[in-house]
Amino acid sequence: MASGPAEHYYPRGTTFSEENHDRFIFKRLGQMRYHSVLTDVILNVEGRQFPAHKNVLAASSDYFMAMFSGHMAIASNTVDVHEISAGAMELLLDYVYTGFLEINEDNVEDIFCGSCLLLLDSVTQACCRFIQERLTLDNCWGIRTLADKFDCRDMLNNVNKFIEESFTKIVEADEYLLLPRQEIAKLLDDDAIVVPNEEVVFEALMKWMNHDLENRKADFPYLLQKVRLPQVKPEYFETFIARNELVKEIPEANEIIADAREKFYSFEDTQEIVCNSDSTFNEAAKKQRVNWESPRRCLRFLEVVVTVGGGALCEFFDADYNAWVPITPPLTRHCPGLETLDNHIYIVGGSKEWKRSDRCERYDPELNEWVVLSPMKITRSNIGLVNLNGYLYAIGGYDGRSPVRVVECYNPKKDEWTYVKEMNNCRDGACVVSDGMYIYAISGYDGNNYLSSVEVYDPISDKWTVGEVDPIVERREDAMAAVVDGKIYVIGGEHHNTFLASVEELDLDTMKWDFKTPMSGSRYQAGVAVLNKTIYICGGWTGEGLASSSVVCYDITTDSWSEVASLPAPSAARTTSCRFPRTQIERLRKSKNRKSGNGSDANNANNDLGIKLT
Repeated sequence: MASGPAEHYYPRGTTFSEENHDRFIFKRLGQMRYHSVLTDVILNVEGRQFPAHKNVLAASSDYFMAMFSGHMAIASNTVDVHEISAGAMELLLDYVYTGFLEINEDNVEDIFCGSCLLLLDSVTQACCRFIQERLTLDNCWGIRTLADKFDCRDMLNNVNKFIEESFTKIVEADEYLLLPRQEIAKLLDDDAIVVPNEEVVFEALMKWMNHDLENRKADFPYLLQKVRLPQVKPEYFETFIARNELVKEIPEANEIIADAREKFYSFEDTQEIVCNSDSTFNEAAKKQRVNWESPRRCLRFLEVVVTVGGGALCEFFDADYNAWVPITPPLTRHCPGLETLDNHIYIVGGSKEWKRSDRCERYDPELNEWVVLSPMKITRSNIGLVNLNGYLYAIGGYDGRSPVRVVECYNPKKDEWTYVKEMNNCRDGACVVSDGMYIYAISGYDGNNYLSSVEVYDPISDKWTVGEVDPIVERREDAMAAVVDGKIYVIGGEHHNTFLASVEELDLDTMKWDFKTPMSGSRYQAGVAVLNKTIYICGGWTGEGLASSSVVCYDITTDSWSEVASLPAPSAARTTSCRFPRTQIERLRKSKNRKSGNGSDANNANNDLGIKLT
């Protein structure tokens, strides 16, 4: 039996897609617009007529969607469009129909304004990128005005940041001198401008004033209060601001100066100041000086723990990232004295290749630089270095032959070391601290014995006394000590090759010692610093005779210990705390990140730490 034809399965449907269909359609629509085929609206701009299709315009722009649809729709086929140039409209219509737009320096401003009006967000963003890539000192003010006018927040923020970070250069540009009063007020009032000091802000104000003094004189009191006068150095304030001719001439300005002077001096010192406290201007002006008490953001410092010495190690602890960040190191040495005075770090004495040093260097955290200062009068290492009343005291130590009782005082204004009264005992590796009134030298080694006594130095009488404070319970050398909330803490150390983890607390009210929670392991010759009422113990030597990289923290409120990020390498370093500008911290972070791909030299730099040096 013959079979019928074979049955075939045919799909019920298929999908067809033309890759360039949308481009083809818009190309045809563009041609139709050009030849006015099926166009249903004419846009009148600056006397020129642009035929178009309402549906294409509405699909591309919310501005036209609102114009041609809904209950507010315009019935007319002819529409006048204002606040846009004819040239910009032509380019933007081409973009609507083709998706292509050439932006250049000649047309970007017109296109930007037009795209903001027509709510063409993608074009606006493209213009913003183009403009920001070409931001300069000369055009930044015009660009900021543009961004502010059209409420382009991202571009406005970026321009403001550029102006803030370039303040010292901005004020040197000619355009700065032509700014209106309100722009100057906004600039000087900006908390985020980056300046080395507040004096620069006053000088910028005077530069603007002097460009057109007669016409701007009336603005001086209003603008003067934008300068954070209490943040100016008193010497500069009295010499250059208080004696300024405009201040003398304008009563309102004199009132502002009087108010600022009260921040510097006691009430008695300001008795002779002429100030009408009932003045309407003075009371109103005071309300505007809310920022006077605070430095600019760039001048606000973040206090950090800094570890120096014990080899080439020189780093600060970045608590935000639980990491150590390198800074410029001083001359490498072991067992120096380290202390902070007037927000500068001083490193004094120490030893290198068994040779004692009298070298003194100072670190500026704003510049990330060390400078060499006058040396001590005698060479020594393992000294106690402490600041009191604006002076540094280098106390005791080891001169290469024996412990010493010598005390030298450093005057930073004169860059000069002088001898003061010696201690009663020679002390090597003593704990030396100050409570703001006296200096305490605790325990240490005199060449024959480990001492338990505490000597107290009074800088007014230039005398050391023994016996006012009870002896420490556990004698120790090379321990770590710190003062927090009226109490002295002595931590770790060693005694006749017995290595200690114990902590003793001296209450300065009762002058009695008490034991606190010990460290988890013994430690001596470590760095110690106080930050936010927490005591940091950095590196040092362990009871096994090994240099340590661990960093432990003692919380006085909970009497407990915790750990933070270890040092980059084992080190018997010295440690202090210092206030770093936040901008400097950010620069150092970035520098570390850039170098991290190249590896760290820290381990190599500290390979010489295998033996104890004093």
